[in-house]
Amino acid sequence: MVSGLVESAAIDSGRDASQSLVTRLRDLGFVPGARCEVVARMWLGGDPIAVRIGGSTFALRRAEAAAVRVEISASHARDAVAHAGSSAVPA
Repeated sequence: MVSGLVESAAIDSGRDASQSLVTRLRDLGFVPGARCEVVARMWLGGDPIAVRIGGSTFALRRAEAAAVRVEISASHARDAVAHAGSSAVPA
């Protein structure tokens, strides 16, 4: 879940660049309380990443995604731990 945006985030230099990034992310739906999910990462370097928010999927550069603050829900964390445990190879 999105918990907020980093107001000082900038992928380019200058205040106008950081403000336009924050504005763009808000316009895309990255607002507090919105549910989001990383659905894909590019193989080399992981840039860009595909992020689903609401019913839409967007490609964000890692520097842009770094401006989004998230909270992992307790149920999602439990599911991730259970999934990691089920894919472990026995010794």
